[in-house]
Order: sequence, then structure tokens, then C-alpha cells
Amino acid sequence: MRGTTVAGRYRLKEPIGSGGMGTVWRAEDLHENHGVALKIIPVGEGDPVREAAFRREAQVAARLSHPNVVAVRDHGAADLDGRRILFLAMDLVDGRPLNTLTGRPLPVHQALTWAIQISQALEAAHHRGIVHRDLKPSNILLDQAAGNAAKLCDFGIARLAEATHHTLTVTGVAIGTPAYMSPEQARGDTTLSAPSDLYSLGCLLHELLTGSVPFTGTGWQVLNQHVHDAPAPLSALRPGVPRDLEQLVLELLDKDPDRRPTAADTSTRLTRLHTALAAFADAPTATAPRHPPTLVATTTSAGPAGRQREPGARGTTVCTAGLTAAAITGALSLTTTVPTPWTTGLGTLAGLLLAALYLLDPPQPPHPGQLMITTAALMTLLLLTGGAALAVLVTDLSLWATALAISVLGGPAMVTCASGVRRLVEHTLHRTAWHGDLASTAGALQTATLLLAAHHAGLPPLTLIAAGALLWPATALLTAALTPRRTRHEPLAPARTGNTEPRRATRPRSAVTPT
Repeated sequence: MRGTTVAGRYRLKEPIGSGGMGTVWRAEDLHENHGVALKIIPVGEGDPVREAAFRREAQVAARLSHPNVVAVRDHGAADLDGRRILFLAMDLVDGRPLNTLTGRPLPVHQALTWAIQISQALEAAHHRGIVHRDLKPSNILLDQAAGNAAKLCDFGIARLAEATHHTLTVTGVAIGTPAYMSPEQARGDTTLSAPSDLYSLGCLLHELLTGSVPFTGTGWQVLNQHVHDAPAPLSALRPGVPRDLEQLVLELLDKDPDRRPTAADTSTRLTRLHTALAAFADAPTATAPRHPPTLVATTTSAGPAGRQREPGARGTTVCTAGLTAAAITGALSLTTTVPTPWTTGLGTLAGLLLAALYLLDPPQPPHPGQLMITTAALMTLLLLTGGAALAVLVTDLSLWATALAISVLGGPAMVTCASGVRRLVEHTLHRTAWHGDLASTAGALQTATLLLAAHHAGLPPLTLIAAGALLWPATALLTAALTPRRTRHEPLAPARTGNTEPRRATRPRSAVTPT
């Protein structure tokens, strides 16, 4: 059909998409002399369902005009190569569908930007009584000409909320994409309304932030999970997600449609989070890249001189330092002959050092796969390593080779162990990376004191090493469990790590992905 003219106006150039309802072609509008996306739906006699779907899509498109919705310019029926077809002419969007970027967690700032645009498109649709019913990444195009703005398309199975007498959904039969279907849609309800789209938006936002949809499995398994199972909190899948954002996603994924926020409320809350996040972004420079940089999230807030600090860091740090001071004082007092004033002084000094280092040294945002450890933790571990090497030399100068080995190998080994203990705290107690780093460092100090006391009691070196391997994670977990969580929430602070936005799409994509 390439080169064929449809309805005497649209010359077909190349197919750019196909699906159950038809094919989308890149075409030239001979009257307006510009490119369009032409959706062609073949129909035959005795096929009223397919024609009804087309007429509803055309009716929906004609009623909807919004910057984040693909515009429909024309529709009608025609004969093509001896067949009766229906056609829909839409703006040709130069960009890629959102599903080409899913499958991995996206920067929070970017996910919020697209979620805001999609929620605003839904708000406009719902205001006109339109329910999309098939919101998913492949039905969202990123318009390169508009700065990669998200545009919602393909209302092919959408329905008008007031047209309850006319629907393609038969009771007990679900139409849509299982991974993004609302519970009421999964049950085959015929009275879907605006909250169904908000549930799908919650599934989409979950995928953008974590890299996966809330529920996975076969089609029927996923439908059953939508109806009966609770989704995992975002923080369990991506530590450091803002609590307000996590709460919003959980509300969007509520099983009860009446408890879900509206599109307008969702847009407002997302915009508030986006604005708070942008306040912590670096100021633009003359050498800034053309496209927005990737934003890597870490739960921090601004500190002196633009540095980043964990919300509630002071209270958490003071509490952790106090526990560490008490543990060191108690261990030395009960297991050694060191006078009490000295044990108290050493414990207090260790607690003050720990608190000062963490309050003066805000953590740096980790890149994906990067070893995340603060300067405070690094200094503490190197201090312990140096102290161990010095203790060996003081005990016996002939053990200089052992002291040298501790100095050379001890630092990397301690950093590796600290990273493992931090991740254990993060995943076991669902604490932030900063909190895990603090607990790991406090646990190292407490473990070092206990091992010193055990060495004073005459335990052999191998026993001390084995004891340390158990004591370090145990004391870190206990410290993290006893220190308070943050009582207030701040948005994620961004950090520039490079440009990951595509410069050009391989070719223009259509405004519609056929269903």
C-alpha cells in the first residue's frame, strides 16, 4: 500500500506501528503539505464492534485538546485496495514511546516530570468525561520537538464515562493490558470511571521509579494480584524514595476506587514534590548540556555551602554517637582493668568524634553501582586499621611484616566489609544509605572495642577474627534499630552525573500505538 492515497488526501509512506485494531502509517497530508500519522482500521460487513471502537476513538479525540495529548486532525471512512477501511489522522510525533526507557529505575526528577504531564492529560480527559482505559508506557510518546514532553495517545479502547449504554467490555471479560489494569478493570466491570486511569498511572509511576510494575506473572496471575494483593512499598525496592511520593503511589494503587486521588490532586501533589526537588538542583551554567542531566536520588537536604545533608541527620547522629559512647564505655569498664574515668573518657571521645565527622561530612550521592561510603566512615576505618598496625608494632617490633600487611590490606578489606554491612542495614531494616553508613561505622567502633577487650582476655587471633565477622553486622543492626527514623521527609536531592537523554530518535514515531 506504500504510495497509495487514502480519501484523496493522505499518501501512505511507511508503516510505523501495528496492533490488534489496525496499522499506523507515516503519511503525507496533500492538502496541508505536512506529515501525519494515519491509523487505518480495516472493517468488513457484519463487524460492528470494530467500527464502534473507531467511532468512539474519533469522538473522544474530537473532544480532547491538551498539550500532553496527541491531537487528532481528521477521521472518516474510505476504500483502500478494494477494502473498506476507517482512518484517523493524527499529529506525527517525532520521538520515542516511553516503553523504550522502562525496565530500569529512572531518575526521580525525570519520572516526576513525565508523571505530572500524564496526570495533567488525564485531568483534561476526565474533566470531559473521558476515560482512557489503556494507560501504559507504549501509549505515551516523548515528543523530542517539545523537550521530550510526554504525550498521551491511543484512546482506541477508551470510553466516554457517560456512555454506559455502549461498551465493548462484556461482563467478566477484561479489555486492556494486564500489568496496568485496575482491580475493577481486571474483574471485567462495565462501569469503569476516572479512578481506573489513576490506578494505571500508579502502576506506571511504580515502574518508572523501580524499573518494574507492581505485579508480575502470567496474565491471569497478574489480574488476580491486582484484585487481591497489596503492592510492595517503593522504599523496599528503591531505598531513599521520598515518603510523600511513596504514599501517593500507594494511594493510587488502592483497591478501592473511591480512595484513590483524582487526576487533579495527583498533578498537584506531584508538582509540589517536583518543585521541592528542583530547589536543590545545581544552578545552570554556561556549559550545561543541551538536554537535562540525569538526576541520581539520595535522601539528603541542603547543608552549608550547598552541600547535602540527610533530613534528621543531627538527631540520628547524636543518638548513634550516644549509643556508641555507652557501648565502648561499658565494654571497657566490664572487661578490662582500665580505670573508670579513662573508659568514660574514651567512650565519650569516640562518640564525639563519630558525631562530629558525620555532622561535618554530608554523604555524597552514589552513582549506580558505585561503592558508597562517606569520608567520615573512611577516616574511622583507616584510623582503626592504623591503630591495629601500631598496636602490633608496640607489642613486638619483630612483627613489622604483620603490621605492614595490616596497613596495606586492612584498609580495602575494612571498606569492603563496611559496604556489605551498610547494605545489610539498608535491606534488612529499610534504612537509607546514609543511615546504613552511620550504623556500619558505629558498629565498627563498638566491635573494635569488644575485640580489644577479648584480646585482653587472651583469645587467639583466629577467634577474634571470627568474632569480629559476627559482631560487626550485629552491632550495626542493633544500632540502626535503636536510632530513630526520620520524623519528617525532604525530597530527594539531585546530583548531576551526565546526560542520558537520547539526542535523536531513530525515526519519527506515530502518535498512536494500535491496540
